[in-house]
Amino acid sequence: MKKLLAAGALLLAGLLAFFALRPGPAPADDSPAPVAEIDTIQLVRRTVPVHVRAFGSIVAGPAAATITLAAPGIVVSVQVRPGQAVAAGQILAHIAPDPQSVADLRKAEDAMQAAQAARAHVAALLATHLATAADLAASVQADNDAASGLAALRALGTGVSRTVTAPFAGIVTTVTAMPGGASPAGAPLFGLAAPNGLVAVAGLPEAAARQIQPGDAAMLTALNTGTRLRAIVTQRAAMLDPQTGLVDVTLAPQGAVPLGEPVALTITAGSVTGDPVPRDAVLEDAQGDYVFQLDARGIAHREPVRVLEADGATSVLAPDLDAALPLVTTGAYQLEDGMEASVQGHKP
Repeated sequence: MKKLLAAGALLLAGLLAFFALRPGPAPADDSPAPVAEIDTIQLVRRTVPVHVRAFGSIVAGPAAATITLAAPGIVVSVQVRPGQAVAAGQILAHIAPDPQSVADLRKAEDAMQAAQAARAHVAALLATHLATAADLAASVQADNDAASGLAALRALGTGVSRTVTAPFAGIVTTVTAMPGGASPAGAPLFGLAAPNGLVAVAGLPEAAARQIQPGDAAMLTALNTGTRLRAIVTQRAAMLDPQTGLVDVTLAPQGAVPLGEPVALTITAGSVTGDPVPRDAVLEDAQGDYVFQLDARGIAHREPVRVLEADGATSVLAPDLDAALPLVTTGAYQLEDGMEASVQGHKP
């Protein structure tokens, strides 16, 4: 009997210990739902300019001229180098005649002398009725043809030493003339650019280039000096540059910029009407761009948006949003759709 009582007491003690150690029900979570601290702005619809940015350089463009040899010759000396400024009429190179040019000139001179002699002979025969007026006319024509051929060779400088001079004041862009080298007629010797006709050229992707039209205004910044000038778009290429795959846009600077200067361009290409907002207010995920707006109860609602223009710290959104609802700026990244938010400095 005593053993039974002892066993029962031991079992009761075990049960009491089990229930004493068993965890009780979890207390109810009465903590408030998270509230994001944010800032907002009110949407104000505006029309703003569209800016297209690009980098390029100053080139000769239509101000470039190629100086060639009118008649074959041998380059004796070159008097200038690339990048040198020259005055109108300044000597660029000395040219000596090549042997074939000398022979051609001598042949033309001999032909003219022979034609003159033939003309005089026919005139004498006509006086003695041994030649006709038609014979004289033919000899006169032959004399004139020989004189014209000789004059043309002399005008080109065939067979004589001569100098090549700058046709206008400018900058030597290229020198292909080599001392001692024989150059045929039409061979390019020098490239020359007029400093008052330089242009800026920049390559743009097709989508950006399509926004630009001749006459659009731009701001040009010389990257080496920081000089800022206004510029005007004069041309947009109708095809891609085969080397860069970009569309070249040409602009006329409204001031002096050195040839070859690298430049940054901000081109004003029309305008768009929309809602300017801080760029950080626009978020992005796999579904695209979106923002948050607050309703009257302080609940954030995700809204998809289209960015019409992004310029610096500002993005212009398509006018698809409800302008009566505040748009979240600072703290937007904390939000989820349907989440409660509190404007900083105010209780939710």
